[in-house]
Amino acid sequence: MKLTLPETDHHTGPTSHRGLDYPLGDRVPEAGETIEIAAGVHWARLPVPGPLKHINVWLAEEKGGVAVIDTGLPLEPCKQAWRTILNGRVVTRVIVTHMHPDHLGLAGWLTKKHG
Repeated sequence: MKLTLPETDHHTGPTSHRGLDYPLGDRVPEAGETIEIAAGVHWARLPVPGPLKHINVWLAEEKGGVAVIDTGLPLEPCKQAWRTILNGRVVTRVIVTHMHPDHLGLAGWLTKKHG
């Protein structure tokens, strides 16, 4: 499957490493930022302690707001990142890809008003 970037793309060129293709090159979302990787699908990163440093999370635009895919840990830096990322948008649903704490930890918080 080939990823087609939006026409307003300002990302770096694609790169490859050990047989994997990275269509966004070295570009990654900064804290509180999202990158649209396909129409209505946004990539963000949340901080996590330890050597991993971050978790990838996703937003999918849908009628009435955004679906959140994976949530981050129940820590204040993750909550603050979500406040910035969501910027008043309504969370319509939360989808968790698997049962690790960094993927489901803020599911309950995100389903409530999180101002």
